[in-house]
Amino acid sequence: MTSLPSLESALQSKDALDQLLSTLFEHSPILSDTLVPQLLERIRATDPKPQSHLEIIDLAANQLQAWPPLSQAAFIDSHPRIGEVTGLSALSAKEQATKATPPAVLARLAHLNALYEQRYTGLKYVVFVNGRSRAEIVPLIEETLGIGPAEEGHEAEPALETVIPLEVEDEEWQRELKRAIEDVVHIAKARLKALGEQ
Repeated sequence: MTSLPSLESALQSKDALDQLLSTLFEHSPILSDTLVPQLLERIRATDPKPQSHLEIIDLAANQLQAWPPLSQAAFIDSHPRIGEVTGLSALSAKEQATKATPPAVLARLAHLNALYEQRYTGLKYVVFVNGRSRAEIVPLIEETLGIGPAEEGHEAEPALETVIPLEVEDEEWQRELKRAIEDVVHIAKARLKALGEQ
């Protein structure tokens, strides 16, 4: 079972804070090189200090919201795509694969991920799964993209080249980034609870 560093060590040690946040949010260079030093600086300047792991997550969320959009997108990119079956952290694998996933659903998710990344340039679709199966996530991505369900055997429709990309400045892109950051924070809090911490 995954264990977290103590609150005391996370408040004082860069390595412990990195381990805590990497477990809860997924490890990435931007987490280690940017978020962890910024949070340590804020923690040292804050009085009173955070009183729980949950308060550290809230402090991290607040810091993330202050970042420029492309930095936020890089942070989100540490999460695996919905439907990926390899290269997952232990917690991501547990969250995504609570039920067996039919090959047609995996194919549809792979195509929807490609469509999403074509539409929202620089973003990866991340959602708080919250116990739902991969098949239950398919309609959420379809709705975000404004497309209907695929017929059996047509999982790769619509064609990727029919998608019009949005740029960072677009209001819709900004809304989707905000939703993704909120879901990443929900994921971190759910992981904390699953690990028996608060």
